[in-house]
Amino acid sequence: MKIVFWGTPKYAAENLFTIVKAGHEVIAVVTQPDRKRGRGNKLSPSPVKQAAIDLGIPVFTTQSIRKDQYVKDILINLKADIYIVVAFGQILPKEILDQPILGCWNSHASLLPEWRGAAPIQWCLINDDVKTGICIMSMEEGLDTGPVIEQEVTAINDSDNLEILTNRLSKISAKLLVKSIERIRLTKCITRSSILTELKAIDQSNLNGDPSYARQLKKEDYLIDWKQNARKIIKKIQGLYPNAYTLYEGKRIKILEAVTTSNEEQLIVHQNINNESIGKEIPGEIIRINKRDGIIIMTNDFPVQIKYAQLQGKKPTDSYTLSIQSNLIVKNILGTKNHQ
Repeated sequence: MKIVFWGTPKYAAENLFTIVKAGHEVIAVVTQPDRKRGRGNKLSPSPVKQAAIDLGIPVFTTQSIRKDQYVKDILINLKADIYIVVAFGQILPKEILDQPILGCWNSHASLLPEWRGAAPIQWCLINDDVKTGICIMSMEEGLDTGPVIEQEVTAINDSDNLEILTNRLSKISAKLLVKSIERIRLTKCITRSSILTELKAIDQSNLNGDPSYARQLKKEDYLIDWKQNARKIIKKIQGLYPNAYTLYEGKRIKILEAVTTSNEEQLIVHQNINNESIGKEIPGEIIRINKRDGIIIMTNDFPVQIKYAQLQGKKPTDSYTLSIQSNLIVKNILGTKNHQ
């Protein structure tokens, strides 16, 4: 069975390696064009392109598959049996979806129909969901609306951030894809509808959950609003790791890890914060700095302890060291451009 693999980030590259290692024949890879990456801003291939090169698989890049007749013609001539799509980053047009005889299959990182769209892992964390997972679905023209043939659930731990959860979901995705490809290979049907019937594909209307949309993230999403509740801020920091940030004197400070508690008395005992002062500080105000606790900052309800952060132009560090780098003192207010 000849496979064309579509994908772009590291998450997808790990899936490609697993599929090839399992013995499946990947005859070509389609990915996004090279981008400027890293501190040197050098033009670099996507992780999937680099994986394809390492594996000796022909690779094709396209800025827009919808408009790219050159790549479309190449794909037609390849006569692949099946397309496997993992975080490719573009919507495939009908003429592409109709090409392979065994169809186009997508590994989507959510429990469909929840979090259809571009950033499901980020939004499930930001939204403080208790669980997520992987669905293998048959692709159709709608956005992540196709019937599902495999699904696996994973609990979201309080300590999970975007990197941790992405790595876990990538492993689940790779495992389910290998299983799904073998199931599809063994089907005896010749039409798309009969293949879905044989595979016992489940229409998303029969799955648990209500449809929701994981929209693409915008620049403004990454700025922390200290006027929100502590729990909401923590989940944003985890969901956008390592890029959620605040401002101080016009410089960005990325908040890499922070913790809080909803138990006010426990916080007072462990961090020796004056009970009478809680609730009187301004959201974003630093209420404590020391070597043991680092920076403690007020939110709309409870203080947050910043554990690790990164000042613009510096390397990641513990928050006490960052306070020295940034000349931060108690009563300073983060999230503003001017010294308070």
